[in-house]
Amino acid sequence: MPEMQRNAFKHAIAQGQLQIGLWSSLCSNIAAEIVSDSGFDWILLDTEHSPNEIPDLVTQLQAVQRGTATPIIRPAWNDAVLAKRVLDIGAQTVLFPYVQSVEEAKRAVASTRYPPQGVRGVSVAARASRYGRVPGYLTKANDEMTFEYKLMVSDGTRAVAEKTTTAKVKKDGEDVLTPMIESAAQAIFDATQKNP
Repeated sequence: MPEMQRNAFKHAIAQGQLQIGLWSSLCSNIAAEIVSDSGFDWILLDTEHSPNEIPDLVTQLQAVQRGTATPIIRPAWNDAVLAKRVLDIGAQTVLFPYVQSVEEAKRAVASTRYPPQGVRGVSVAARASRYGRVPGYLTKANDEMTFEYKLMVSDGTRAVAEKTTTAKVKKDGEDVLTPMIESAAQAIFDATQKNP
């Protein structure tokens, strides 16, 4: 019988190990395979700013299985249906874009967890459970999930929002990595608009 897939990224972070990776918007299983076997710890497969769709992601997840890089998927939006679809195809780490509040962060976390910890829909024969062959998958999956979010705030509220959102979501017992703050990206955008 197949065993539950171990989330190497989650366990490395829990042990305080630095994880180095990169973002891929290439929509290519060949590129994903090359990157995953190049010594990186993680590869983010993006669907927010690339034309990746579920069938593309399936082939990329299949391609990275033998490499060192743990796949992270960024769905196009903080949406329970999008989250369910990437989780069902085998993602164990999800980066939600454009999270703006504690409530939105909690909603994202809930979409990655099976009941009673969350609202993730149940599919007993999805790719994530090796098509129903992993014994006890539904009771083990929550333990291997990692949730990340991209907090969208202005410079003036950055420190307060980061501390408040991270602390609040962690207080409720969820596995949350520190959010990325969008203000740096906004500064780059502003600079390019002034000097095209």
